[in-house]
Amino acid sequence: MIRLLFVVPYPELMEQVKKVVAKHPEHEKVDADVQALIVEEMPDIPVGAYDAIIARGYTAQKMIAKYSDTTPTIRVHISGFDITRAIYECRETYHPKKIAICGFEENLYEAASICQILGVEAEIYAPIRNQDLPKALDRAMREGCDALIGGYSANMLAKERGLNSVVIQTGTAAFAQALDEAIHTVERVRQERVIAQMYKTVIYTSDAGLLYVDRSGTIQVRNRVARQMNGNVSIKGRKIKEGIPWLYPLFQSVMKTGNAETRLLAIPDTKLTVSVKCSPVIANQECSGTVFNLTDVTKIQELESQIRRKLSERGLKARYTFEHILHKSKVIDRTIEIAKRYAASDSNIIIVGETGTGKELFAQSIHNASSRKNGPFVAVNCAALTENLLESELFGYVEGAFTGSSKGGKMGLFEQAHGGTLFLDEVEEVSMAIQTKLLRVLQERQVRRIGDDKVIDIDVRIISATNKSIQKMAEAGTFRKDLVYRLDVLRLFLPPLRERENDVELLFVNQLQGMEKNIDQEPLKIEDGVFPLLHQYPFGGNIRELRNIAERVYVLHEGSTIHVQDMQEALYPADLAPEPQKQDGAKNGNSVLVEAGVQKTSAQILPGEEERIRQALRLSGGNKGKAAAMLEIDRSTLWRKMKKYGIADER
Repeated sequence: MIRLLFVVPYPELMEQVKKVVAKHPEHEKVDADVQALIVEEMPDIPVGAYDAIIARGYTAQKMIAKYSDTTPTIRVHISGFDITRAIYECRETYHPKKIAICGFEENLYEAASICQILGVEAEIYAPIRNQDLPKALDRAMREGCDALIGGYSANMLAKERGLNSVVIQTGTAAFAQALDEAIHTVERVRQERVIAQMYKTVIYTSDAGLLYVDRSGTIQVRNRVARQMNGNVSIKGRKIKEGIPWLYPLFQSVMKTGNAETRLLAIPDTKLTVSVKCSPVIANQECSGTVFNLTDVTKIQELESQIRRKLSERGLKARYTFEHILHKSKVIDRTIEIAKRYAASDSNIIIVGETGTGKELFAQSIHNASSRKNGPFVAVNCAALTENLLESELFGYVEGAFTGSSKGGKMGLFEQAHGGTLFLDEVEEVSMAIQTKLLRVLQERQVRRIGDDKVIDIDVRIISATNKSIQKMAEAGTFRKDLVYRLDVLRLFLPPLRERENDVELLFVNQLQGMEKNIDQEPLKIEDGVFPLLHQYPFGGNIRELRNIAERVYVLHEGSTIHVQDMQEALYPADLAPEPQKQDGAKNGNSVLVEAGVQKTSAQILPGEEERIRQALRLSGGNKGKAAAMLEIDRSTLWRKMKKYGIADER
């Protein structure tokens, strides 16, 4: 609703104004208060009581002077027709020799021309102030004016002096025009207030320090953050050269070039370092001033910490520590001791070991023992992703970088690991193309998202893992040598399970206990002879294979005891025989054994198996690869069976 105050000089106009409001197309949103008052009777109007005031003559002049800062005043203009009508009425009624035209309207000077047209002599008397009106009237009478036309106040004074007078009446068209102007003015003012309040809210609720400095170097706007950064000294209205001298060189530079600049500045006599962006304000094709945006660097660091905490909540957190590494062997004691020393360093680490030896367990433990323990731990298996997918996962991408890219782009794993550790498992599987990009990231400590034209600074420690020798791969030309030097700074070797003394028993029992807890079962008994079988087994899959065997035994056993037969079946389950090797024009390994009196075999346990193994070893001169080929089994199976039968190398 638009609240309007109409001030009219005499009661007869009130009904006229009310009719104008009622007929207006937007009358439903107008709340009009119409009052007949003269200047001397005008009371004080409370601030905010009305959205606008509509008045005419000296009343409007007084309202503008008094309320212009709080409430807009719309002047009702007297038209030439209104003046003509008043002059005609005065001439016909009083037949004056000379008419005094008296009032405060700027278009009263049109009356002189109108009087000439109507054949009437007239003189204009336009006092500046209302208190000057009596003197103007007296002067008019001395100068021979015997009639007057003017406003309501001038008319009242004329009657007191016995002077004939006619009131210049305002027509409905003038009030309708004033009403239109008032509605549009109020709507414009309201919109401007919304915009002003929005800017004020943005400026004064911002966590950054904001300043506006005009072209003369005067600080016109500043928020509380900027004041606090400057030691709570009042700086508004002061010259930037005096109030904030450490910003003055940047102000000069931007005003001279017209280009925005960003700098990292230390505030004198404080411990604060701020990132300052100074942007020019271009109006009418010239720089009218600058806006400063000051951000406390410590605030940025806090924001980064919050982001890292959110990433940790999403699962990018290392769960394991060195205390989780179950063992009692001295070789693992030594390995953990080395790993702890590596954790104290910030250099890149490569963990080398066979599959299933616990490389990620050690990687997480190193991270949690390092100074980066509060940062994210991000792990990726390089062998599990295609080249293109691995590239987008590692480096991220911007929106539209490729078909199917997510809206808004995606943060890469390097960015997610900022301030923490990135674990690259099976790093030997990374393609040469990605190796090149990976090397650049490690050298520059910067990452560029796919499809982007800018780089992002990162602080990441790399722990990689491999079950192959990347040194040998580099010699063979399948791995970049310069990347080897970046990754293989600190090397940690994880011994296979078969070299960990009695750890196999400890880990096996631990696995069984975990299964027992799941179904609330009493501890199982283990028959003598079970553990020797475990010790003889080669465990090509190490701890991962041990878990499978433990679960297999748990499922196969009956009663409350694990027997040797249960373990035997778990270690050597039935399998398909390998396909025979076909060789044209040549005898295969099996033919050699047949000729030597050894029957065709499979990898399974068969009667007379021990003797066939011994014979194959003798025929091959102790070469296990050739012997395995003769028996049509792989080398690990041959090695396991040799352990089982206690067969030493035979020539």
